[in-house]
Amino acid sequence: MPSPAPLLITAFGPFGGRTVNASALALRGLRQTDRSFNYRILPVDQFEGPRRLRDAVRRLAPRALLLLGEAAGAGGIRLETRAWNKLDFSIPDIAGRQPRGRPIDATAPATISTPVDVRRLRQTLSRAGHPVELSKDPGRYLCNQIYFTALHQAAIPAIFVHLPLEERFPTARAVEAIRIIAAAL
Repeated sequence: MPSPAPLLITAFGPFGGRTVNASALALRGLRQTDRSFNYRILPVDQFEGPRRLRDAVRRLAPRALLLLGEAAGAGGIRLETRAWNKLDFSIPDIAGRQPRGRPIDATAPATISTPVDVRRLRQTLSRAGHPVELSKDPGRYLCNQIYFTALHQAAIPAIFVHLPLEERFPTARAVEAIRIIAAAL
């Protein structure tokens, strides 16, 4: 039986009127210097984003998932400890859809926690000089939907990491942090 493929790292494209997404900038920066991972940029689309994630997991059979997104108000890296079974978009996705107060999967639990040792990961990032915190709330937008999809449907470890906007946390620094997280996975 073949060994699992390397880590799959995802990020998001632009949304909400912005022309760039800090997660995509970081993913592209890492991809320029490290080809040992699989990379995907997902659209901020309620249906297409999760579909592309499921397709990539099925085709690549990665050993783990590192899911990246941006958090406009964050001053540091946020390691998301759980995902919520809820869609409650405060703004429309790129296709104009804005579900409010609906479950992602009516048959699934209300929340799912990551199997990744986030406390150890937080310590490792902190020792490397990165501002980092644990978060129990990835929002109810596409970041949460992708995370919930990964934790509920993929039988592999997954972690979602919110990065601050590029102007608060430069891409080179984000790439360094992603390397640390990837090594820990």
